[in-house]
Amino acid sequence: MSNQDNGTGNFLTGILVGSIVGAATALLVTPKSGRELRSDLCDQIDVLREKSGEWKETVMEKGSDFTSTAMEKTSQIRQSAMEKGSSLAETVKDKADQFRNTTKTAIDEVAENVNKSADDVQDTIQKTVDLTADHTK
Repeated sequence: MSNQDNGTGNFLTGILVGSIVGAATALLVTPKSGRELRSDLCDQIDVLREKSGEWKETVMEKGSDFTSTAMEKTSQIRQSAMEKGSSLAETVKDKADQFRNTTKTAIDEVAENVNKSADDVQDTIQKTVDLTADHTK
């Protein structure tokens, strides 16, 4: 789209320059009196002013259109980034919760195994003490 717009701008510039050169050449080559030549030059200047005013309006409209399009695209990109950022934050939170739950479960299992092992060791010590007491009697 940018290349096409640039081509249009170059085309309009070519038309403007060609019109000026053609008008100047036609006026200067044609044998006329000074008064007629000045009158024709003034007429051509008026025509150029009118055309340049039209081109200015066209450029302003295109600029406004480009600005609107740029603002719209920027808004869409910002909205997309906000949604993806929010989604990413939620995913990170979910993964952190899963990790916390997994870690808690593992810690609970280790604590249970330690308590069971401690109970087993205590039972073994108690049995050993009882057997030793029986043997000493």
